[in-house]
Amino acid sequence: MSNFSDLFDDSARVAVPAQDTVSGWSVGLVIFGICLTLPSLYTGALTAQNLGILGAMQAVGLASLVLACMSIPAAIVGAETRLSSYLIIEFVFGRKGSDYVNALLALTLLGWFAVTAGFFGQTLSLAFSEMFGLAPPVWLLTLISSLLIILTTVFGFKAIDRLALFAVPLLILFMIYVASLALGERSFGELMAFEGEDPAYFATAVSTIIGSLIVGVVLMPDLSRYARSRRDCVSASILGNGIGNSFSMLIGVLPAIATGLLDPMSYMIALGVAGSALTILVFATWTTNSVNLYSTTLAVAIIRPRSAEWRLAIGCGLVGTGVAMLGITDYFIDFLEWLGVLVPPVAGVYLADYFLLKRKDYDLALLDEVPNYDLASLTAWALATVLSAGAFWLELSLSGIPSFDALVITIPIYLACQRLWPTRLVRTGAMAT
Repeated sequence: MSNFSDLFDDSARVAVPAQDTVSGWSVGLVIFGICLTLPSLYTGALTAQNLGILGAMQAVGLASLVLACMSIPAAIVGAETRLSSYLIIEFVFGRKGSDYVNALLALTLLGWFAVTAGFFGQTLSLAFSEMFGLAPPVWLLTLISSLLIILTTVFGFKAIDRLALFAVPLLILFMIYVASLALGERSFGELMAFEGEDPAYFATAVSTIIGSLIVGVVLMPDLSRYARSRRDCVSASILGNGIGNSFSMLIGVLPAIATGLLDPMSYMIALGVAGSALTILVFATWTTNSVNLYSTTLAVAIIRPRSAEWRLAIGCGLVGTGVAMLGITDYFIDFLEWLGVLVPPVAGVYLADYFLLKRKDYDLALLDEVPNYDLASLTAWALATVLSAGAFWLELSLSGIPSFDALVITIPIYLACQRLWPTRLVRTGAMAT
């Protein structure tokens, strides 16, 4: 799960000026690029293996619809306040209380760095074996590639991010080409007739897909603060979390089913495009994971404002690399499912605060007056997280979509907590007496 937002300016602690805003389609294209990663291609292939192509299309379509709908209100908060997620969280949870929330977000972003690094190492290992007849250990390739990504993030991130704008369209076109090659292996009708190995996997697939992008939905204000209007928030959410996620999950399905291989590099080798695949996938993954590490660093920097960001980037990168070398990809699906229930309560609190309690004056001049801890917000967040995790553990769900349940149950809990512990700061420019 990546967060591109703060690459467009020099500070995450200021409001975006009106002259820097862009169309919703521009924001949506950035989200589209974020969705198109190795983990997404793998998740789509795994879904099709279990549900068949038609079943995968249904699961991906439902999950993408839920993600798009969940991201619209989060996007509106960002567009109307012009603030990053981290500042919004600081207003809602308190200046020090927000550290706990940002710590959770930092851990999830670091997890994404580790997962992508693990897949990157596996991809490089397959490519080295096929193209050069070499068999270096996956852990070594993961270590070397991650160290290069850390250096890129510290010293040259802005330059490689600009180049990524060219890599994403190339990857889209290349994946369409790979999908067409799959039709040369097996007919379209034969591929569509594939029924999958486990029809009962549908609920897990939906939860997994939502989990893969739920952090991006919660952090949607980071991007949408550049959107001009509510209409732009809708178009950005539909193009990015709706169409972008669907494309990213489904574009690798045909070659995966045609070859019987889940790993993107494996089926590209089988289809005879190993060299081109290595070049494009390596570049795209490199830039994506630089963004993951940058986002992790940004979240940690809010918690530790006195630490140099380059030191935080190196420290976070080394920790993430270590987790990747330990084999986090073996627990990839579990990781995504748990993200789907642990992260939504954060959005539930700040959405209820903004839309239901009508606290819309996020004036940075008042930030110093925000209390250190907002008891109502922190209690509601903690309680909703525990309840969501417990329900997921016991396999209980009201809607059949645990992520959606986690978001919905947070709202009444927060409103009840507000009645017990009213927020001390009234965001209309004056303190409550």
